[in-house]
Amino acid sequence: MNIKKIKNKITNFLNKSNKKDSISKLVLNNMERNPFTKKRRTFVIKNNHIEKLKIFWNNITHYYMFILFILIISIIFVWFWPVFKITNINIIKKDSTTNMDISYKSVDDFRWISIWTVDKNSILKNLQNYQQNIANIKLDIVLPNSLNIIIDSYKWVFNTNINWKTYIITENWSLIPSSYSTELKELVVKNDFDKNVFLDYKKILDGEYIKKIYSTYDFMKNNFISIKINKIVYYEVEREIHMTTDKNTILIFDLDGEIKNQIEKLAIFNKELLDINKIPLIYIDLRINNKIFYCTEAEKIQCNINLKSIYWE
Repeated sequence: MNIKKIKNKITNFLNKSNKKDSISKLVLNNMERNPFTKKRRTFVIKNNHIEKLKIFWNNITHYYMFILFILIISIIFVWFWPVFKITNINIIKKDSTTNMDISYKSVDDFRWISIWTVDKNSILKNLQNYQQNIANIKLDIVLPNSLNIIIDSYKWVFNTNINWKTYIITENWSLIPSSYSTELKELVVKNDFDKNVFLDYKKILDGEYIKKIYSTYDFMKNNFISIKINKIVYYEVEREIHMTTDKNTILIFDLDGEIKNQIEKLAIFNKELLDINKIPLIYIDLRINNKIFYCTEAEKIQCNINLKSIYWE
């Protein structure tokens, strides 16, 4: 075999080997690019109704709106349901002055209204329009249709007689038609009351003055034990009270002045100057600041004339 043929065979062999290598590389590259396992395809079935429902429940605003709607419907139902209309009204009083017939009449307008709309102030106002001696009320709502009204009246302070009719005066100046209470002192009110005006359960004068009158009397009773008060007269125009002792001495107080100072002057007068229980006096005038005027038995006639001309007794 010649050398040229041998050389050709060797060259052909090497060329074949290079082709195999390039083919194997190509196959490997293609295998990397195209894996044996293909990706799984997903098929989505569209359903618009289900999607909308999901959006609704996932939206918290719509959820709360739905609850609010149900709540409003429930409130409207309960509000107008006849079961919750007031049909029973029970009135309880803490005193013996409040007139029950008048009280029931004054709240009759509240029957058959919704129990949810009941207003304490409106009921109190209606009661006080008929009976001004009523101070306050307590309101208890008993579901589904009942009201309990507990009435509290002003305190009693004096007996009185106006237009030939006996009354009890409360601490806000209301007149309660009643026979005299043995526990109360009589107060004579000097005022020209209209005889045609209905005064029962009405507030006739300023409540602040009746409180001053009562506090003055109460202080005298508790601090001047030796001085007994038999009669109290209130002069409404002059804003004065005259207290007559059991020795017939009249003590004159100015209600627009400082009552405490007037009582202190009386205490000094009684202790250091004249003993009211031992020396007969017609009156002691305490109205003027830092001064006391008094009238003795020796001046009785002129003193009485002066009192009658001023206070039309």
